[in-house]
Amino acid sequence: MQTASSLARISEFVVWVGAASTAVVVACAAVAYAFGDGLLTLKYVLFVVGFALFGLGGVAIQPKPKRRDHKRVSFDTEQAWEIEARLMRLPPLREMTVPFENRVSRNVKLFVTSLVILAVSLSLEFVAGVGV
Repeated sequence: MQTASSLARISEFVVWVGAASTAVVVACAAVAYAFGDGLLTLKYVLFVVGFALFGLGGVAIQPKPKRRDHKRVSFDTEQAWEIEARLMRLPPLREMTVPFENRVSRNVKLFVTSLVILAVSLSLEFVAGVGV
């Protein structure tokens, strides 16, 4: 039972990060092709967006401060967003049940998404040879 629940939790995490990363790359590609010169602009836009998300995610995953009056950046809420409910209806997650409170933190998901976006930017440079 524990293995099935762990698999469901990891699957939800991977689908969430994959969907968020894909959405960001597609949006950045649209901006890069509309206002720039294609792949070179895409590489730079992905780097800037990935770096910004890395900063937000890095701050968000910090432990909660002991002071009660200290504000903290967090993307976690008490309930699932509509897009998360739609992701749970996708084929790998459709048969699995992952209660909202057992899912990986949205802060961690955002941080990992930033790393994926930065990896895409890096692969455009070193694998595709864009701007080298």
